[in-house]
Amino acid sequence: MRGEGLGALDLQVKIPVAGPVKTHHQLAVQVKTGDSYAQWTPTKSRWRIDNVDLAHLAKWRGTNQPVLFLWVRITPVVRIYWKLITKQTPLETMSLSESHSLDPAARFEIERLLHMHRLEISNQTQFTVKTFQGTADVRDWAADKFRECTGTHQGPLGEVRISNYAWRHLTRVTRTQSHIRDSLSVLPYVRHFLNQRPHKIYTISQERKVTRNAVTVTRKVLAIYKDARFSDKGTCAVYIRLDECIIYPKNWDGRGLFRGEVRHDLKLESIYRKPA
Repeated sequence: MRGEGLGALDLQVKIPVAGPVKTHHQLAVQVKTGDSYAQWTPTKSRWRIDNVDLAHLAKWRGTNQPVLFLWVRITPVVRIYWKLITKQTPLETMSLSESHSLDPAARFEIERLLHMHRLEISNQTQFTVKTFQGTADVRDWAADKFRECTGTHQGPLGEVRISNYAWRHLTRVTRTQSHIRDSLSVLPYVRHFLNQRPHKIYTISQERKVTRNAVTVTRKVLAIYKDARFSDKGTCAVYIRLDECIIYPKNWDGRGLFRGEVRHDLKLESIYRKPA
């Protein structure tokens, strides 16, 4: 398909997958250059894709591999935006987020989406939650279990650091006692969920700060796991929120990162559940 025919793609890429098993993501890449290919939509703060044949989009979506669509914006300065096209991508309303600029920080979000495409959703098991007498009781129980969970965990969301940062966030004094008890009762199962492909994943609240020599990108990653069954509340959706920080050299595009380092930290912030 590359290089010829209807909807031909520009190239094929293989990306190594981090983890104990050596494997790779495979995806195709399609590049469109010029300001005529997208139009800014102020009401939605997004770029709406224009002048791309729907037949081509349909063929890209119908392939057995995800397609990384790149739009090169020329004016006022050259900037590249990205979107991962899969079988679930709507054709008639395709748009690009302003935060989806192709820079070193984009790698981690793209890899998470590739995992979502590659992995199947697993059926959740039944979780037995004991009956607690109060907040102090659940804190004592969860503290012992949580110590066994701390450390670095590699899974579909990436390399997640589980530390006391999450414990402090979940037990802060501004939270209601019922929310503290509920989060701590599910916290010991966090590694189980991090091993699974979530049903949905969102990257939110992204901020970009430029200093003299570096760019710092901070954002939240929200993963949603549906149909988790608990003995005390029945079927629930479990929400895991992560804090992500990426730091890379300001002049990365001019030097190609050959002498620069990308620092990445992804840490657990919270876990909570809602009955279905």
